[in-house]
Amino acid sequence: MEVRLLGEVEVRSAGRPLDLGTPQQQVVLAVLVVNARRPVAMEALVDRVWGDDPPANPRPVLYAHLSRIRGLLRRATGPGGAVAARVERRHAGYVLEIDPESVDLHRFRRLVEQGEDPPDDDVARAATLAEALDLWRGEPLAGLPGAWAAQVRASWHQRRLDALVRWAQAEFRLGRPAAVISAVPDLTAEYPLAEPLEHVLIQSLHAAGRGAEALDRYGVVRRRLAEELGTGPGEELRTLYRTVLAGDRPPPGPASVTEDRSDPAPAVAVAAGPAPAPAPAAVTDEASLAVPNGTSHGAFVGASFGSFAGASAGAPPRAGGTFRRRALLAALAAVVLPVATSAAHALRRDECGPGHGDGPPAVSVERAWELFATAEAFDQEGKAHDARAAVVDAVWVSEELVELAPDRTAPALAPAVLRALGRAGVDFGISRSALLDRLGDPVRTPYPAISHAILLRGWRFTAPVFLDAVVRNYEHTPGPASPRHLADVHTDTLKAAVLESTRTRHGTRSTEFDQLLAP
Repeated sequence: MEVRLLGEVEVRSAGRPLDLGTPQQQVVLAVLVVNARRPVAMEALVDRVWGDDPPANPRPVLYAHLSRIRGLLRRATGPGGAVAARVERRHAGYVLEIDPESVDLHRFRRLVEQGEDPPDDDVARAATLAEALDLWRGEPLAGLPGAWAAQVRASWHQRRLDALVRWAQAEFRLGRPAAVISAVPDLTAEYPLAEPLEHVLIQSLHAAGRGAEALDRYGVVRRRLAEELGTGPGEELRTLYRTVLAGDRPPPGPASVTEDRSDPAPAVAVAAGPAPAPAPAAVTDEASLAVPNGTSHGAFVGASFGSFAGASAGAPPRAGGTFRRRALLAALAAVVLPVATSAAHALRRDECGPGHGDGPPAVSVERAWELFATAEAFDQEGKAHDARAAVVDAVWVSEELVELAPDRTAPALAPAVLRALGRAGVDFGISRSALLDRLGDPVRTPYPAISHAILLRGWRFTAPVFLDAVVRNYEHTPGPASPRHLADVHTDTLKAAVLESTRTRHGTRSTEFDQLLAP
């Protein structure tokens, strides 16, 4: 006999599924199976089957379910025709006597715990965890109603995710990144906010010589976190991103990984001098942002899913949106944005400050300019979602640049940030030159962090919002410190600062932040 809970609930005898009855009866069976060889009190059965809404007299209903389950188990024979499982009534409650190895969930638990045992070698660990992960057929207790079933599903999903991360890390340490690249991408759709899983996937792409895909994968994660949580990647993922950008090799595993680096990252380029001179009019009439010609990091390439035990290679690259984005950028540059390639000069790594090693850091102002310009092109086409995705990318690239060399990169990026803020409905109550100075000085002013936070969250305002008033209100709010990094900006404090700025400058009657946003 075989019992399956990792998917739809099934009891199989001689390879054939048995009729398990109603969903309610399946919940009773599942409770007993999950607690195999442990007593379950009648009160616990009532709670797990009906939750907060039990019938007036639930015991006769449970007795009927238990009677039918006993009959079902009598038909499910083990080797030699022996009874494989039985339900017993004991003083502490009802107990399902069954071999845990005949239940997929308990085999999964044993294998995962075995894969956790140090100092297990990675070869054995990867094989054990792969065997555990292959037991997963779908949503645990699929189709069963109730809060208890939902709680079990959430718990076992977390165990699966932990096992998946450990399996992928073991495969990576063994020098087998192709196995990770083949199996993990499809699974990230099930766990879209699991940074450890994305971390090992990006590591593996980089180790396999697929640096462009690793960078694009980081962009996907960055946008997803911004859209779902209003935050950015954690420090470990950001550190890995900088490693990939710099072209540094990942820590080697016992076996060698592919040596071919098919897509070395470009050298850093920042404006050595001041940004192109603006027109002396209001910020909304400022001179167009200079966008040097540059290439994108390439489109994300997916990988086909294979079994954990046998995964070996990813799917061939698929064509992405790179050419379309570059075409839009070229059209925008020709019509709206004058090209100023001469404004960008190579910045040697030793000019970025200590601690960066030899050779140029692989991130560029060109890339940030390209992304800001792409966002404007999408805006002009009325494609708000695509525009926001490009702005999110631009914000994070800008953050990396400012972290590398704030005195050089922040002033060069300030005009692009201004232009993007203007499209978002942010106005400016101080002179353009003063505003550029403040945006170009992230060390001493919160303007860059707050501006990036507004852009990252994709807000578009229908009422006038003055950036200087927002910054002042934020800094005068008790509690949060004046932010100098994007990660330090508190969303609720920022919302309150924006709302207050519209009331003090324009007397708007908005009482809720969402009333200021475009639908």
